[in-house]
Amino acid sequence: MKLRKSSATQGHSLALVGVALLVGGLAACTNSVQGSGRAPGAGNGNNAANSGGSGSMLGNGTGSAGTISPASGGSGVVVSLPPAGALGPIAIRRLNTVEYENTVQKLLTVGAGTAATFLPDDQSSGFQNMASALRVPQAVAEQYQRAAKSLAAGVATNARTVAPCADPAGEAACAETYIRTFGQQAYRRPLSNDEVATYAKLFADERARTTYADGIGIIVETMLQSPYFLYKTEFGTGTGLDRKLTPYELAAQISYLVTGNMPDDQLFAAAADDSLSTAAGREAQIRRLLPTATATPWLRGFVLEWLGITKSVVATKDAALFPTYDTGLHASIVEESRRFVDAIFNEGNGSVVSLFNADWSYADGTLASHYGVTGPTGAAWQKVTFSGERLGILTQAAFLTAHSKTNDSFPITRGKVLRTRVMCTAMPPPPPDIKIDPVPASATLTTRERFAAHSANPVCAACHTLIDPLGFGFENYDAVGTYRAMENGKTIDSSGEVRGIDPEVDGPFANGVEFARRIATSKVLKNCVSREAFRWGIGRVSLDPVIDTSSPDYPKYLRDKSIIDAMEAKMEGSNADMRELLTGLVGTDSYSFRSDQ
Repeated sequence: MKLRKSSATQGHSLALVGVALLVGGLAACTNSVQGSGRAPGAGNGNNAANSGGSGSMLGNGTGSAGTISPASGGSGVVVSLPPAGALGPIAIRRLNTVEYENTVQKLLTVGAGTAATFLPDDQSSGFQNMASALRVPQAVAEQYQRAAKSLAAGVATNARTVAPCADPAGEAACAETYIRTFGQQAYRRPLSNDEVATYAKLFADERARTTYADGIGIIVETMLQSPYFLYKTEFGTGTGLDRKLTPYELAAQISYLVTGNMPDDQLFAAAADDSLSTAAGREAQIRRLLPTATATPWLRGFVLEWLGITKSVVATKDAALFPTYDTGLHASIVEESRRFVDAIFNEGNGSVVSLFNADWSYADGTLASHYGVTGPTGAAWQKVTFSGERLGILTQAAFLTAHSKTNDSFPITRGKVLRTRVMCTAMPPPPPDIKIDPVPASATLTTRERFAAHSANPVCAACHTLIDPLGFGFENYDAVGTYRAMENGKTIDSSGEVRGIDPEVDGPFANGVEFARRIATSKVLKNCVSREAFRWGIGRVSLDPVIDTSSPDYPKYLRDKSIIDAMEAKMEGSNADMRELLTGLVGTDSYSFRSDQ
């Protein structure tokens, strides 16, 4: 049965009000929130988005202080921190498109495609789950409204199945049962009695005008536009600096961290019995979820976003220069990176070392021909071994095409991503009013020769002497990732150099394979992936090093550093298994707390 537009005026109005206030109010809350630990409108019987304000709530409680000392070799200053400061400020993070799609599939048992036409999420710091970027402009609110209406219509069609009710006289009780059960799933926590009463009235008003099915449908349509569905909250309980996340907030945090999806029944049960209040309880749930089918693609997404490989999905190349780069090859390039990263997690024990120095990957016939390796000849995918021209993910076509131009290997881009994303080292700011002149194409010079002027120009040298030598080391691979030894009749000089990072990795290298081998086992890489996993895992950036101990950011930097160090130590103790970064994150006692700092 379809929801009848003419009969759902009040319910639609409530849903629209929720979304409208979401746009004007809670949409501004995706950075951080200060307050009493209660969400706007919680427990007052109104729709969740009924505050209409900025979402900022001022609290006046205080927490007892803790201390963090700098690492060995530091200044020796002991910095006071609230115990709740471990993960920093309270945040309200909107579900990104992947999380939304996963959640509605599980919540409503529907097939894929609900979010297929959604606007792409904005990226921040390379990731699509950062709180600061996940806002709700009008167009996004409208897509949620359309999706909710369509999904609710499907529920209404099967209302007697999803919300069975044999006795017409007992429909109100049946509806209340559905409100409580479905509401807990949608809100990822039990509904308050006031909330149940509000939805019960919504059902009753709709049922008085139409049918039982339409009444159930309007409940679903309204809940799917509530901030309690669209956002992951971290309000917790308490006031001021010391707020402990509720058991159900912890369950949602853990579930979305590992699977990008809503909690399953076992997590809901763990929330109900409060076993997530201990580090051991949280870690047990992480380990239970990691082998599940939903965890691997979600963790793969982290790796591909961290290294900027998601750009390969939309990478276009000049057909005149690269005639073999057609839709078939493009699809195979994208698919290789997915299969390879999945294999690292499922077959290679999640090792970040293997991610960067594996001498194998997967290929179909199209990609095997592109790489010049023997084995696959058709559409079937097989494991292939490389003889020395490739090593790890940095020499795969997806990484190389993502970080090149349509007509050029563009070593500047490759060098920058290697420095900033693989080795997590910030670049100095460019000179003010700098004028960038495109490097002209040449039929006689190699790419390295054309770009050498950047390093030679004193105005550009501060940046380009740090990134160009890194990019030059990957000149054996053209813009579509084809291996080449010659360019324009000249032998390619593929030597490179790491400068100003750390003595462990600094120095010249012969080519991209040698760089990959060097970086794979380095502490620089392990620290970098730990930092990036921290950012991705909590949806905010970590603070870059702060040297001034009097700076207000210094204790916040130490807070972030202590967590990242704990995550790295957990990974180091497990043969560089990246999955242990998640157990390291949730294993700290302070994971259960948020503060307003």
